[in-house]
Amino acid sequence: MLFCFPVKKADYRLRFFSPEVEVALCGHATIATFFSLAQGGKISKEKKVVTQETNIGVLPVKILRNKKGEVERVTMTQGKPSFKNIDFNWKDVADALCTPVENIDTSLPKQVVSTGLFTLPVCIKSFEVLKSLKPDFNKIKKLCHKLQAGSFHVFTFETIDESSVYHARNFAPLYGVNEDPVTGTANGAVCSYLIRNGIIDDNKLICEQGDIIGRAGRVFVEIENDTVMVGGKAKIVEEKDIEV
Repeated sequence: MLFCFPVKKADYRLRFFSPEVEVALCGHATIATFFSLAQGGKISKEKKVVTQETNIGVLPVKILRNKKGEVERVTMTQGKPSFKNIDFNWKDVADALCTPVENIDTSLPKQVVSTGLFTLPVCIKSFEVLKSLKPDFNKIKKLCHKLQAGSFHVFTFETIDESSVYHARNFAPLYGVNEDPVTGTANGAVCSYLIRNGIIDDNKLICEQGDIIGRAGRVFVEIENDTVMVGGKAKIVEEKDIEV
């Protein structure tokens, strides 16, 4: 759930709430909100950049339209990447994911990374293993609390589309979300992690997520130095009026 309202510091103030807590930033909710506002005529077609005030500061949001004036993509700038080296046992991560530790690429650096919310990157060696994961969410929640990470962002370099950099699943029981279908903040953070650690060198990336649970999504990430931009498309599936 989120609340969106006009303010003086920016065009809009956004506050994001998971089932458990308020979170500082939410990528897919940002993209959905500004898609809805732009497509619904609340943002003029001439305005290509709007600003949102969040709990991590004021961030720009770009709105790309096609020749018909329809919204093609919304791209948000996230917070400056933050990296923390941490110490843990990969066996504990494997136990929480209910998979043998041999299925995890343990050569990757042990870090949590944030562009708004901290996440733990976990690289799985194959798509089939990623697809078959049935995690113990209580164990993930305890580990996230211990490591001061909001989620496990579990990914593999084996993808559905050749153009994608990885396929991901995001587990965030600490926030009351066992599995998030598409996670803008975590994908921006993990792409920053991969570039910073020399694992990939492209700065324009497509991340896959949600296919395994029947809610396919694609996240477009662009990184220039410490600026992380995450974009995507949205679709209005339901409209309701709420009287307060």
